[in-house]
Amino acid sequence: MFQQFLGRRSTFLFGGLSLMLVEIKLLLDAFLADLALREQAAAFTWKLILTIIAIGFAGLIAERATGFPDPLTNKARDWRGIWLASINGAIYGLITIGMYVWHPTHSPLNTGSDWDHVRLPWSIPFYTFGAIFLEYLLRLGALCSGFWLIFVVLLRRHFRLSVFWTLNLVVALYEIWPYLLPDVHAGRWGSIALSAVEPLYLSNVFEGWLLLRYGWFTPIVFRLAFYLFWHILFGGLAEPYFRH
Repeated sequence: MFQQFLGRRSTFLFGGLSLMLVEIKLLLDAFLADLALREQAAAFTWKLILTIIAIGFAGLIAERATGFPDPLTNKARDWRGIWLASINGAIYGLITIGMYVWHPTHSPLNTGSDWDHVRLPWSIPFYTFGAIFLEYLLRLGALCSGFWLIFVVLLRRHFRLSVFWTLNLVVALYEIWPYLLPDVHAGRWGSIALSAVEPLYLSNVFEGWLLLRYGWFTPIVFRLAFYLFWHILFGGLAEPYFRH
């Protein structure tokens, strides 16, 4: 049974993505010269990387136990999911660019620079790493493992869609939480409620749907497409026009 698990194509896909995390870490450690960016990259320690791979692998096991689609088992479904994720990720990237052009703001996670993006060419490995890292954490880790615990272990496979969508809505809060904190502290509950229709939150909910419909690889494709337009292309080319 374990041999069958390891022999699946999606296991090799997970292994390849995990190896990419390791290779990018080695690349950044060896060749990155920008001191500020090097310090930022150093926050991703080997212990943290191995932990996130372990979280992702646990989520992979949980994903197969819960009946989600397994990537690379249905060619037509896989390509449909990849195209859907790519197109919508690109659209979300363009929407985010449009929002920034209309009203420039900076991320609350910004480390002090007045430009939120890593410069080319380092943005390519940096955001590839970030996309895989986040999806291992959020979709494979939190969503798949959490769904397995609640749906399979606690509820004995009852209320599948109710459990999934409730958990998906909760996991989707992760990325918007830093933006919500000032409103929570100030008691601006109307602003907090409006966050439910913000593109950042809705994109995370959509990624959960991609996992439910097409498997765990498509949310990674979505985020890579989003990062390509928002961080790599816009972040790499628009700095002279928007940096203050």
